[in-house]
Amino acid sequence: MGAKQRNFYEILGLAANVSSLEIKRAYRNLVKSEHPDVDYSRRTHGQRSTATERMMRLNEAYETLKDRSKRAEYDSIIGVNGRGKAKISGVSLVQANDSDHARQKYLTRVFHPARAGIGKALNKYKQQLSVLSADIYDDRLLADFAIYVDEIEGALASGSQLLSSLDTPSSLGPAELMMRYAIAQGADGLDELRNFMKNYDYDHLYMAGNLFREYVELSKKALHLTKP
Repeated sequence: MGAKQRNFYEILGLAANVSSLEIKRAYRNLVKSEHPDVDYSRRTHGQRSTATERMMRLNEAYETLKDRSKRAEYDSIIGVNGRGKAKISGVSLVQANDSDHARQKYLTRVFHPARAGIGKALNKYKQQLSVLSADIYDDRLLADFAIYVDEIEGALASGSQLLSSLDTPSSLGPAELMMRYAIAQGADGLDELRNFMKNYDYDHLYMAGNLFREYVELSKKALHLTKP
């Protein structure tokens, strides 16, 4: 059985009541030690991949918590300070600093491509798992599966980077936040696949499947939040 998923505060090693300055300081310190380029030449391919995953999740956590409004929405989602989950499914008001053009630009260039790229990779999971299940110890099948795991990593990283490539119109903030939360679940699923490649414990594949389904559900909610 997999470990409890960590929220963005836990990823940064912080309590939920910390200041913005403490968030920035913790992120900078972690980047110095966790960045994939640190000791790059001394690391194996697997260690580099793990470092990339950690850096991706650190970036996701920091991008959300450094912004006051995004942090407030996230706190509501995870129930910080006893507020419980926010009822954000109905948030669709276009604020004054939004325009139809800005919304459409963000959705066309950022949100939809990020969601589609990750979805395309994860949609192959059931088929890839079926092929691997023929013999999870077969070297050729494992090599092919490792390539697919790298594909998932690339899709998640690209999606995360896309979400940071343009300023998010304020009316689409809840959708972006939900999408980042979905990506975090996908990253947890990727961790499970990496663990499977280390010990061949089939439970990791099962947990990954659950986390990828969670990504799908959250990404659907994110899409719903883009509707005016």
